[in-house]
Amino acid sequence: MVPDYKQVSIFTALFELGGIARVATRLGLNPSTVSMALARLRAIYQDDLFVRTGVGMRPTVKAESIYPALKEAQFLLQASTLDGDAFDPACTERRFRVAMSEVGVYVLMPGLRAVLASDAPRVSLEQIEITTETPWHLESGTLDLVLGHVPTMGRSVIRQRLYREHYVCLARIGHPALRPGMAVAEFLRLPHLSVASRGRNRQRWEEHAEDKLGARPDIRLEQSSFAGIEHLLADSDLVAVVPARLSRALMRFAPLMEVELPFESPSYVVHQHWHPRHRKDAGARWLRRVLARIVQGGAPPQALIRP
Repeated sequence: MVPDYKQVSIFTALFELGGIARVATRLGLNPSTVSMALARLRAIYQDDLFVRTGVGMRPTVKAESIYPALKEAQFLLQASTLDGDAFDPACTERRFRVAMSEVGVYVLMPGLRAVLASDAPRVSLEQIEITTETPWHLESGTLDLVLGHVPTMGRSVIRQRLYREHYVCLARIGHPALRPGMAVAEFLRLPHLSVASRGRNRQRWEEHAEDKLGARPDIRLEQSSFAGIEHLLADSDLVAVVPARLSRALMRFAPLMEVELPFESPSYVVHQHWHPRHRKDAGARWLRRVLARIVQGGAPPQALIRP
């Protein structure tokens, strides 16, 4: 007997995660299904494969010896369904799974939705959040693409630079205190709305301010999502330091203005990441080209105030 594809996927996930519950969560299976697959694998290889320890399930010597071959087999089976596929966006029915940051949803999704509606009416898209599991999902084939600033993606993926991002200050038009060229100390004393965005946004500019300027902004309101901040800013004297492309997107929905920071902004690079197995996937190549085109054709900012 030889293991089937599902059993191979469970084996490699168990080898990498060391726990049945974690494998079940990652693969979207019931723990009992994972346990039964492990029992069949043990029968096939005549070995325990994994034993329980105080730090999780650890692979046996046999499991360590077969893992490289089964991992490679998993890759080859996934790639065999993709290489050389024809893809006509006008008539092909396909569902893409893309992980992107919250900022990416605001910045890239409107243009992508428009392209899908006009050029690919039978193509659908599932957008999921970027998490610590995202690199594994891309490697395992459960994702087609990852969009964002994700330094943890590793070296096994291919990436294409989309754009370099910096920060600007966003506030309501007619804000009584915000103005171009104001002193840094005065700017930091303004009432700030901070969006942590899982810590990344805050770390990029607030910790930058503390490290480079020796001061922190006056945070009056903090939330974990960008959702709705355009209305909070439009209805108050709060200001928010946000990525520039997000600022442009939010200005479409509320009477807001954008002012450059009174100090050098930190920056980061946004990439689209894919696994080598998707190199020859015609549909995935089409999606990557569409996203690159959307970025290149981005609209200029509105209500931009410069010193």
